[in-house]
Amino acid sequence: MVNAKPAIQKEEVAPAAEDSVQVTKKQDVYQQYYELLSSSLEEATTHLASVLDLPDYESNPRSAARLDFISYALQFAKEACYGPRRVNALISIASCMLDAAIAGASCAEVQATFQTRLLAATSPRPGADSEQFSPDQVAQVAQYFARTFFRHFRLYSYLYSTPQDIIESNASLLVETAIVPSFGDALAESEWLDALDAKRMAEEAAAAEAKQAEEAAKEAAAAKAAEEAAMRAEEQRQADLLRKPATLEDAI
Repeated sequence: MVNAKPAIQKEEVAPAAEDSVQVTKKQDVYQQYYELLSSSLEEATTHLASVLDLPDYESNPRSAARLDFISYALQFAKEACYGPRRVNALISIASCMLDAAIAGASCAEVQATFQTRLLAATSPRPGADSEQFSPDQVAQVAQYFARTFFRHFRLYSYLYSTPQDIIESNASLLVETAIVPSFGDALAESEWLDALDAKRMAEEAAAAEAKQAEEAAKEAAAAKAAEEAAMRAEEQRQADLLRKPATLEDAI
């Protein structure tokens, strides 16, 4: 009998210790969600989906509904300033209700389950942070789920009880493969920089040559225009000399 007693005590204590570890892990998970939520909604959502084992939440409406249900409950707990242990208790009750609805329970049956779980966790003096709720907190929790989950209970029941149509489609995407030169054609950095400098100098020399050619063309055009003007003036002068004077004044 003496040897059996420690074994019996171990069997009674071990499950409690294991439950305590699981509760602590869940508390840490929810606190990490709050920390991520303050910096990135996407990272917080991905983290919570991973914790709830909902990898397909972006494509599966049922997974998305559970994720939204839990995330809104966590937001309510945050606004109510619940501690980690009370947050865990609230999510446990919320998950129990949703699981009952998914299993096919009626609204009245889920309400009865909710009342039983919540009243069992009620205490006149629950402390700053525990898994129990004060009467005022019970009223807040009841009001929250009344205007959210129970108001839309038929939608939840329909979502989880009605077969979902799955539409599969395939699409072909043409992707161009980049052509990468062989390493044998690659240049050393110094050679590459020298080639860039040579190219730049050639471009500058070509630009200067083009500018000089343009200026020379302008000068040639101006000289030609001046020459033509002089020729026209001379032709006019010769014509004036050959023209007979019509009056005495013209002759003078």
